Amino acid sequence: MNNLDKFLEYLKTANFDALMLNSRDEFLDEFTPEHLNRLKLLTGFSGSNGIAIISNKIKAFFTDGRYLEQARNELDKKFKIYDLKKTPVNKWIIAKFPQKTKIAYDSRAFTVFEIRQAIKILQEHGIKLYRVTENPVDTVLGSTFPQVKIIEILDEKYSGMSTKDKIAANPFLAPLTGKQAFFTCDTASICWLLNIRGHDTKYTPLLHSYFIYNKKLSFLFCDINKLTDEHKQYFEELKVEIIALANIANFANICKTNKIRQVYLDPHYVGYCFYSALVKQEIDVIKITDPVIVQKSIKNNTEISGARQAHILDGIAKTKSLYWLSNHTAIEKLDEITIADKLLSFRKENPEFIHPSFQTISAFAENGSIIHYHADQNSNKKLDKNSILLIDSGGQYKCGTTDITRTVAIGEEIAVEHKRNFTLVLKGHIALATAIFPSYTTGIQLDVLARQYLWQEFKDFEHGTSHGIGSFLNVHEGPQNISKNYNGVHLKAGMILSNEPGIYINGKYGIRIENVVLVNAETDGFFSFETISLVPLDEKLIDFSLLTSKEKNWLKNYHQKIYDNLSSNLSQDIQDWLLNKIKLYQ
Repeated sequence: MNNLDKFLEYLKTANFDALMLNSRDEFLDEFTPEHLNRLKLLTGFSGSNGIAIISNKIKAFFTDGRYLEQARNELDKKFKIYDLKKTPVNKWIIAKFPQKTKIAYDSRAFTVFEIRQAIKILQEHGIKLYRVTENPVDTVLGSTFPQVKIIEILDEKYSGMSTKDKIAANPFLAPLTGKQAFFTCDTASICWLLNIRGHDTKYTPLLHSYFIYNKKLSFLFCDINKLTDEHKQYFEELKVEIIALANIANFANICKTNKIRQVYLDPHYVGYCFYSALVKQEIDVIKITDPVIVQKSIKNNTEISGARQAHILDGIAKTKSLYWLSNHTAIEKLDEITIADKLLSFRKENPEFIHPSFQTISAFAENGSIIHYHADQNSNKKLDKNSILLIDSGGQYKCGTTDITRTVAIGEEIAVEHKRNFTLVLKGHIALATAIFPSYTTGIQLDVLARQYLWQEFKDFEHGTSHGIGSFLNVHEGPQNISKNYNGVHLKAGMILSNEPGIYINGKYGIRIENVVLVNAETDGFFSFETISLVPLDEKLIDFSLLTSKEKNWLKNYHQKIYDNLSSNLSQDIQDWLLNKIKLYQ
């Protein structure tokens, strides 16, 4: 009996009718650890954004455009799959379930915003969301606990600022005292503010924790076994009291006992259970935009220098891997996993490399059309025909986090269609990379620059053009992004984002060109992007007849920058290989 069948047997005797389950855990992280990934355990879905509604009669799955094809490949055929953009979950529930239906959910894994919105819609139709104290998947399948790993304090040579200075520079946190406090479940914000890093997720150095801040009294809920005496002294100096993670259920009581009467929180980054507990204790909840997330999105000078250094280190490894691939004598014997492993070996040559920033996407031919594809022993393809290989990867270094995608031609015969689509994506990439824009510009206003050449041929891609990137933290960081969706966040100097247009032809291939860019201030309130990724492009996929002289000049200057920054750490053969690329764009 598989996990889904076990759960359905359990559901027959449960005191609720259906389960709503998402891909997040109780710490709301993007990369959920295997032992906390209840959605994957129950459905097999391995993506980072999914919601399942499961009853004995109905099995539905909702995800965004990045994961639709992946969901079709991974889910049990019992599930009907929906596009979140086209089919909102709450409206679907109303259409499918009768009045008095009780749908269970883990209120730790859904945010205040999500549940308050759902309650408002569902209660009008007599459908109740039923909070459970223990996740039903844990009840059926049990829980496992990984090995405890000690945290580390991030030196100021990497962070650029002490915790005290970060708080002093934050206009919201600095004066917060008395009966008021700020609360967050966002582990990246907690780690950034406290200058600590942990080992609780596979690709991001996070400590599973919760934090409540007040100028005179602060609490960090975490596993005390992950702290040494040195850590405890560090937190004592910061006036942060450590409370065992097991006591998080008493969170609201602890607030009330310590005479906290108002708690500020961001409803998008706090689990609903905490909001509910505060309300029950008659503590005022004031909804705000998380001031730490906003603050850490604008990198300080040390973080900016670190990001540049991280991309030099990572560029060396990625350039070596592309050169190795281009000169492999028996390329038809290579496969997706071998290529990903070889790239990892080049990264490991540098002692400053810690681990990947996400699972490498090494996708050949039709696998490349799955936007967030990950090769396994069943799907692993050999490079056995003329097609396209997409490699999306990144690294974690103490000085910064990287994310880079390159698409390369495999085989002797390059299809006209491949070259045209690659060049349309490239033109959009260059248009965004060279954009000049004024103050108060949001990402949605720039998104068309990356899509314009695809749109002219009635083509598009189903993911955002850009996401923020952390400093030795999340490879996907908010609040800044560039996409079709308005988020109201103005791009500011010091923000770091990706630039990654693409195109995906279902069942055939995928193309994506991704660099990381830094927002720089220009004159008179205008801004520009500085590309800090340093990895060559595959000129074999470029249709030069479609490029303007300005675009060719950008390519020449970009490859010259790669050569200038990396050549001293590369062999003469690779240096010559890069110089030949520069000559192509004269």
